[in-house]
Amino acid sequence: TGRAEQVEELSRVLTAPDRTSLPVASVSGMGGLGKTTLALRVAHRIKHEFPDGQLYVDLRGSGLEPADPSAVLGSMLAAMGVAPHVLPAMTDDRARLLRTLLDGRRMLLLLDNARDPAQVGPLLPGSAGCAVIVTSRTRLVGIPSAVTAVALEVFVTDEAIALLTAIVGAARVEAEPDAAVQLVSACGHLPLAVRIVAARLAARPRWQLETMTRRLADERRRIGELRAGDLAVAATFELGYRQLPQEQACVFRLLAPVARPSIGLEVAAAALGLDAYDAEEILESLVDAAMLEAPQPGRYRYHDLVWAFALQLGVPPGDGGGEAGIPVLAPLLDHLLAAGRAAFHCMVPGNPDGVFLTSDPAPAPPFAGLAEARAWVTTEFECLTHALTLAARSPAGSAPRILRVAADLLIALTPFGKDIPYAQLASAAQALAETAALRGDDHVAGRARFVCGNAALQSARLVEAEQFARLAAEACERVGDRVILRQTLNDRGLIAQFQHRYEDAVHFYDQAIELAVALGHRSGELVTRLNAAQARLRGGLAEEALVASDEALAALREVEDHHGVAYALYVQGMALHELGRHGEAVASHTRCLDLCETWQIRGQESQARHRLAETLRAMGRREEALKEAGRALVLCEQRGAARDQGLALLVLGRTLADLGDTGAAVVRARQAHLLFTRLGLPDADHTAALLTALGDLP
Repeated sequence: TGRAEQVEELSRVLTAPDRTSLPVASVSGMGGLGKTTLALRVAHRIKHEFPDGQLYVDLRGSGLEPADPSAVLGSMLAAMGVAPHVLPAMTDDRARLLRTLLDGRRMLLLLDNARDPAQVGPLLPGSAGCAVIVTSRTRLVGIPSAVTAVALEVFVTDEAIALLTAIVGAARVEAEPDAAVQLVSACGHLPLAVRIVAARLAARPRWQLETMTRRLADERRRIGELRAGDLAVAATFELGYRQLPQEQACVFRLLAPVARPSIGLEVAAAALGLDAYDAEEILESLVDAAMLEAPQPGRYRYHDLVWAFALQLGVPPGDGGGEAGIPVLAPLLDHLLAAGRAAFHCMVPGNPDGVFLTSDPAPAPPFAGLAEARAWVTTEFECLTHALTLAARSPAGSAPRILRVAADLLIALTPFGKDIPYAQLASAAQALAETAALRGDDHVAGRARFVCGNAALQSARLVEAEQFARLAAEACERVGDRVILRQTLNDRGLIAQFQHRYEDAVHFYDQAIELAVALGHRSGELVTRLNAAQARLRGGLAEEALVASDEALAALREVEDHHGVAYALYVQGMALHELGRHGEAVASHTRCLDLCETWQIRGQESQARHRLAETLRAMGRREEALKEAGRALVLCEQRGAARDQGLALLVLGRTLADLGDTGAAVVRARQAHLLFTRLGLPDADHTAALLTALGDLP
């Protein structure tokens, strides 16, 4: 079942009528992919092209005692009628005799489970009329013949489902199509694993497919479930593992816990304490041995089941196991923090908060600029969050520094909130917060809860955000962590502002400003003053807000804070709009958008576009307003910014109503009202008023 494309390709290569040299087809790949099955299918399909016969030899290359080429040649020659008493003693003489006997003949050889090219070389005929299929786990490089190499991969879903169906029957698969897909996915689409679960299901006709899927749900127990009679996935992987030299086997074990879902070369080298060249040599050798995969140059991963197998091996005491838990976790986190801190300074140059991140001995990788720093964060993000989660699960006896480094890595990543799945970062932060709380570490708990609250704020889950921010502030106050306390107070101000509690917002902002001044954080001070200006603006103090935004704009230009300048222009535009100075407001928002485009500040861009749409609408330029609001909505949807999405929908609804398109206006107003109501935001009062005016009571 499956592999039709490979069967076709190999059949064509081995039987090409115009061949002038011996065709050799090499089929390689990890254990359990069905290399032997594929080779036998091809051999059976093309046997009529080789009237002088076929020879099959198991070279036992994946075992502890691979077949000796001389002994194999003796068996092959005996099968061809050579009497024992005339059989040459030396390997080279036996190889020459084989080539002589096969010269001019048409015979197909299947050399199964080869160890390396040295084992295969003496067994090859010299005649172009013959053909050879070789299967191996490793890539056979250097065979002295015309080789067509096929590196097998796991089944695609349809192939895996077809194999499952062939064994358990179409009725059971058709009755549970979703469970069938989940089942083959849990098998990593590995043919051997699919065959094993199918055999178990076939032996238990009363079991549902979903029953087997549940048994495979725990990744750490999965390998043990993939066993049926003499078939076992673990045994197949064990053969490959036992072939590894000691250094490769050690790296295979050590890297498994942290290499999820994949790991870059520089990160792996740092975790292992090796330079990049030596690390690459070992990792590439593991790829050649089919124990690792390289989805792209410089990046490595374990197949899901190989990863589960590697975890079961554990870390022997000699490799630094025992109480250390995961021995490569500490150096890995040190490297990630060094890189994260360098990326932090690229994203927010001049921000002094980076000085308060844990000092570590790991050298920071150089980033050429912001684009390169952003690329590193997005590329390594899955690895980063996995490392953070592992730190949260580190045993109580491990060094407290692991949690501290992990918490600081969280802070280093926060400026990239618009570039990464922030909710995933918050999930890791929640795990760290829980572990820190159990161990009484308020420093880590405060930092982790700040990230949790900030993520909730980004998603406009204001009640949850306030709870996290309050707990974070209390923890930070207990340990004197003024850096994160400042940010937490700023977030509490934003939460109060979004809830229309403007006096409370200003109170929190003023405390945050005081801390920013004490810390020498000029940009943080100015941005928080802009937040306070927004709160005063919403409280009816537009003139004060305009003065504050003008002052902040000039100061932020002096410190070259591009994000801050864009934000100041945004607040300035809002204040000008409220004062009825619409032409100047359009100019401010346009300059803000130019900066957003230059520096890829997507969050600020969506907000500035919907504010620009409001001003254009007030000026009677409704078609332009409609266009800008529409662009704002698209950006908000892409970012998953629910509150901003609702605000964009609101201005769309108002503009459509102005244009007389009541039906479309009602649709947009309803969408906005649903969002605001679901989030518990007081902005729902505005959508309710619009719907009432449109004759569509909410």
